[in-house]
Amino acid sequence: MKSVLSKRLNSSGYGQLRWVILLLAVAVILPTVCLLWFMSQAVKNVQLAARQKLMAVYEDKLADASRETNESWAKELERVDKLIDQNLPSDVFDNLSKAQEYSVIVYDENSRRFYPLISTDVKLPIDPAEEFAQAWALEFAQQSFTEAAKLYEEKAQSNNDYIRFSALIGWSRCLAKLGDMQQAIEACKKVAFSPEEETCDTATLMLIASARLLLVQLLKPELERDQSPLKDHQLFQDALAMLLKVVSRQSMAISFLPSDQNMPSSFLPLDQSVFLAHRALDLSQATEGIYGLENPMMLENMMPGDIEFFEQMMLDDPLKWQSVSNIRDDGGLTLAMIDRFPTAAKLQDWTTDQFRQLQLDEQSICYGVRHNVGGNTVLLLQPSQIWSFHHYADIFRRTGVTCRILDNLGRPVDGDVLHHERPFMRLPVGGYFADWQAELYFTGDDIFETTARRQIAIYIWAGVLVIVLILAVGGFAGRAVGRQIKLSRLKNDFIATVSHELKTPLASMRVLVDTLLEGNYKDQQQATEYLQLTGKENERLSRLIDNFLTFSRMERNKQAFEMVRTSPAAIAHAAAAAVKTEFSQSPCRFDVNIRDDLPDVLADHDAIVTVLVNLLDNAYKYSYDDKRIELNVFAQDRLVCFCVSDHGIGMSRRTAKKIFKRFYQVDRSLSRHAQGCGLGLSIAKFIVDAHKGSISVDSELGKGSTFTVKLPAVN
Repeated sequence: MKSVLSKRLNSSGYGQLRWVILLLAVAVILPTVCLLWFMSQAVKNVQLAARQKLMAVYEDKLADASRETNESWAKELERVDKLIDQNLPSDVFDNLSKAQEYSVIVYDENSRRFYPLISTDVKLPIDPAEEFAQAWALEFAQQSFTEAAKLYEEKAQSNNDYIRFSALIGWSRCLAKLGDMQQAIEACKKVAFSPEEETCDTATLMLIASARLLLVQLLKPELERDQSPLKDHQLFQDALAMLLKVVSRQSMAISFLPSDQNMPSSFLPLDQSVFLAHRALDLSQATEGIYGLENPMMLENMMPGDIEFFEQMMLDDPLKWQSVSNIRDDGGLTLAMIDRFPTAAKLQDWTTDQFRQLQLDEQSICYGVRHNVGGNTVLLLQPSQIWSFHHYADIFRRTGVTCRILDNLGRPVDGDVLHHERPFMRLPVGGYFADWQAELYFTGDDIFETTARRQIAIYIWAGVLVIVLILAVGGFAGRAVGRQIKLSRLKNDFIATVSHELKTPLASMRVLVDTLLEGNYKDQQQATEYLQLTGKENERLSRLIDNFLTFSRMERNKQAFEMVRTSPAAIAHAAAAAVKTEFSQSPCRFDVNIRDDLPDVLADHDAIVTVLVNLLDNAYKYSYDDKRIELNVFAQDRLVCFCVSDHGIGMSRRTAKKIFKRFYQVDRSLSRHAQGCGLGLSIAKFIVDAHKGSISVDSELGKGSTFTVKLPAVN
C-alpha cells in the first residue's frame, strides 16, 4: 500500500507536466507553424521572381559567350584564308598552329597534301640504296663491321655533303660496333656539329639530326661508367642540347628570332621531328638529375641565334622543354590524321566549318574542322580542349555558377566533368559548333535560393523575431509552471519521507510503552531492555527533528555558527562519544585514530560534531554485516582532515556525484533497509562550506566508502 501511495505521489507531478506541455504545444507551436507556412508561401513567390530574373541574365550571358566563340573562330579562319591566299611559306602555318594550340593539315586543289612535310615527301639528292648498297650489305647482312667501316671511310671523302654525312654516320656506327668508341664519337661529331645546319636542305638536315641522336646514344654508356672524363659529360650536354634545338627549330625561329631576321632555310619532316622528340625526351628522363644542362659552358658551341633560344628556355630544367613535348604530342596527332586522311577526298562527307569529334584510339579523341580556301582544303585539329571555350569560365567566374561544354556526341569538352546533378540551364553553342551544348551548374548553393534569400531577409527576420517572442513567452511560462510542479513534487516527497521517518520511531515507542504498561514482560531485565529501546528510538527521533530544524534554518538563511579556535581532537572525541551507544548495540568495530600535535581549526564545535556524527551514522547504517568503522584525524598541507571509513556496500561514481544534494537517496522506496530522509549529507556539506572547507567521498561498490572533511588550520 505504501509503495502504491509513493508511486502516485511521485507520478502526480509528471501527469500535470504532460498537460502543461500539451497546452504549450497548442499555444506556441501551432501559431509558429502557421507563421512558418505563410512565410514559406511568401518565400516561394520571391524565389520564383528571382529565378525568372536570373534565368534571363544567364541566358544573355550564354548567348554572349557563344557569340564571342563563333566570332573568334571566324577571325581565325579569316587569318588562315589570308595566309594561304598570300602563299606564305609553311613555317607560317607552324606559327599559326603553335600560337593557337592546334595542328594544321593543308591539301591543294588536286586533293593532295602539301603541308606538313613528312619524310616520304623529301626529295633526296641521291638514292642511298644504290650509293651505299655494298656498305649496308657488309654492315647489316654480313655483319662484317671492319670492311664496312673501311668502305664508309672512303665515301666520307666525297665532296657531296649528303654522301659525306651519310658515310660518316655509317662509319661511326661500325666503329662503335667494333668497340672503338672514341673514334666513333669523333666521326659522329663531324656531322652532329656541322655548321651547315643553317644553310643545308631538308635531306641534309635530317642527317645532322640523326647524327646528334647517334652521338647522344654513343655517349650515354660512356657516362654511366664511374670514371668517365669530364669532357665526355660536356660533350653529352652539347649533343643533347643541339638535338633538342633541331627538334624544336621551328618554335625557336618563330618565338625568339627577331622579326627582321630570316627564318631557317629548312625544317625537319614532321615524322622525324616526332620520332626525335620521343627519343630526346626519353633520354632526358633517363639522365635527369645526372647529366643535366646546368652548365652554361654548353653555350660555347652554339650559334648566336641558338644562344638566345636557350637563354629564353633557361637551364634550370631544360630537358623538359614544353616545345619538344608539343612537337611530340601535337605532331603525333597530326601524323595520325595524315594517315587517316591522306587526301582531301576523305573529307568529302564533312560539313564545312563545323567541328566534329574524331576517335584516335579507345581512349583518345580530338576535334577537327574542315575549311575551304579557294581550291585548297584546310583541316584544323585540336587534341583535347577547344581553346576558345576558356572565356566561358571567365564570364561566369565568381557568380556561383560553372559552365560545361558538351560536343555533338554529348562528351564533356570544357569545364567540370564530374557533375552528377542536372544543369539548371542548357543552350546550344551554335555557329561552328552545331549540336554542341553549353550547360550551367551551381558550384555551391542554389544561386536562385541565394538571391531570393537576400530579397526575403526582412521576412525571415520579422518571422524569427515573432517566433522567438512566442517561444520565449512559452518558455518562461513553462519554466514557471515546471518550477511549481517540481516544488509540489518535492513537497509531496518530503511529506511522505518525513511521515515515514517520524511514524516509524513513534510506532516503535508506542508498542514498547504499551507493553510495559500492560505488564507483558518477564522480568525487570526485559523491562530495562524495552526502556533502552524506547530511549534509542527517542534519540533517533531527536536527530531527525534536529536535521529538519537545521534544514529549515538553512532554507531561511538563519543558521548561525559561532566560529572559535577549536581542537580537532576534541571534535573527534565528541563525535565518537555521540555514536558510542548506537555502535555498541550490535557487533561493530569502531577505531578512532588521532594524530598528535594537530593544529587548531576555526570552527563551530557543535556544527562540526554534527557533520561527523552524520557521517558516522551513515557508515553504521550502510555497513550491514561487516561493521568496521574508522575515524582518522590528521594534518595535511595546512589542512586538518577528518576521514570516516567503512567496509559497507559502497556506491557507484554516478551516485557519489549526487549524494550531497538535498533529499537525494540511493533507495527512495519507503521499504528501504536504511532509514533517513536524505538530509544528513546535504546538511554536512552546508556546514563544511560555511567553514570554507571541503567534503568529498571515495567509494567503490561492495568495498566501502571513505568520506573526507578538510578544514583550514589556524596558525
